[in-house]
Amino acid sequence: MRGNPTRRKTFFVCFVLSFWLAGCAANQGRPSKAIKPGPEVFELHLRQGLALLEGREYQKAAAELQAAESLKPDSVKVHNYLGLCRFQQKDYDPALIEFQKAAELNPSFAAAFNNMGGVYSMKLRFDKAEEMYKKALSLSPDMISANYNLGMLLSILGRKDEGSVYLSRGIALDPDYMEKNQEFLSMFNSAASNMKEAYFAFAKAYALTGNVEKTVSYLEKARKAGFTDWQRILEDNEFEKVRNDPKIRKFLI
Repeated sequence: MRGNPTRRKTFFVCFVLSFWLAGCAANQGRPSKAIKPGPEVFELHLRQGLALLEGREYQKAAAELQAAESLKPDSVKVHNYLGLCRFQQKDYDPALIEFQKAAELNPSFAAAFNNMGGVYSMKLRFDKAEEMYKKALSLSPDMISANYNLGMLLSILGRKDEGSVYLSRGIALDPDYMEKNQEFLSMFNSAASNMKEAYFAFAKAYALTGNVEKTVSYLEKARKAGFTDWQRILEDNEFEKVRNDPKIRKFLI
């Protein structure tokens, strides 16, 4: 692992919630104590827990999901969603346990490894975070969030070229991903000490696609974060398609 993790500040990462819930009818009455609750009760708790999770009512969501877990302790979805609740509550160790349970129950479940990467990032275990993101991508190479997460992690750690590879892949899969997840970008201010490299890496990735407007947007963000090495626009091959555009050239003045 390059760099000294103890000198790095934490940053938030974005996660993709997987919505696999099938439609289910709500159970209008309480089940008899003599009858074991059926699958519809489990689905009801799961559905309500997910709705509360989406609504950011994490404590209530956790209660519903724990009720679902008591009925079906081997549910991968329940453990993953419980992990997301704990993560949002900043209970990182319990969150990690839930994601690990999900991965143990289904070793091919890429989202669990992606989410573990987020936990390890918050715990300053950047080596483990990188390992988990790469594991997620080995299972699901086109996982948009994992590509963005790993690209951002490597860029913030100063591994610019490696980071650009994953950011470019993420942008190719969904060029509007960051715009659709602005709430997560706003949380990166806790890593502002090196966000200039992350923003410049995003600019490079958009430049590679020929998207001048978004390249300029992230160059502006890099400038505001303290980036000054504009000579790299001339030196880095990723800018070949856009470097002669007047909007790009203004950064060289």
